Amino acid sequence: MLTRRIAGVLVLICALPDAVLAAEGGSGIFSLNPGLMIWTWVLFLLTLGVLSWKAFPAIASGLEQRQSRIQGAIDSARADREEARRLLDEHQRQLDEARRESREILAQGREAGERLREDILAEARREHEEMLERARKEMVREREDMMATVRQESVDLALAAAERLIRERLDDEGNRRLVRDYMAGIE
Repeated sequence: MLTRRIAGVLVLICALPDAVLAAEGGSGIFSLNPGLMIWTWVLFLLTLGVLSWKAFPAIASGLEQRQSRIQGAIDSARADREEARRLLDEHQRQLDEARRESREILAQGREAGERLREDILAEARREHEEMLERARKEMVREREDMMATVRQESVDLALAAAERLIRERLDDEGNRRLVRDYMAGIE
């Protein structure tokens, strides 16, 4: 409603200078027309009043809102940059820690591998010595068994041969005693 009245007043003001000029009859580029000057000033002041009443506060509030949005964006960007820097530092620290831990794990793995190799070698040496000792004992035992078997067979062979030779002169018990005495002397 108020804007309709202002629009009507503006149309009237715009039409009024033409009517005044037509009534005076003269118009020149350098001629001063006091009526036109008054109306120009009235329109200028009226326009300035309407602008300062409606447009300037809206423009100022828009500029303030824009300034606050820009300042908020700047503050947010600054905070994001600081957060990114903090996260980058944290990430770098974690990466350094992971590298250090991996070096420690590798060193521990090498040490454990070396200890395991030494343990395996020591166990293999021990088992080798045990096997050699068992083999030596087995060889001694088999040699003794073989000697006993050879002795027994040699006694039996000697008896059989001697029995054939002296069957008539001696009996079995006498032959055995003779061979045993002989064998006892060989050992």
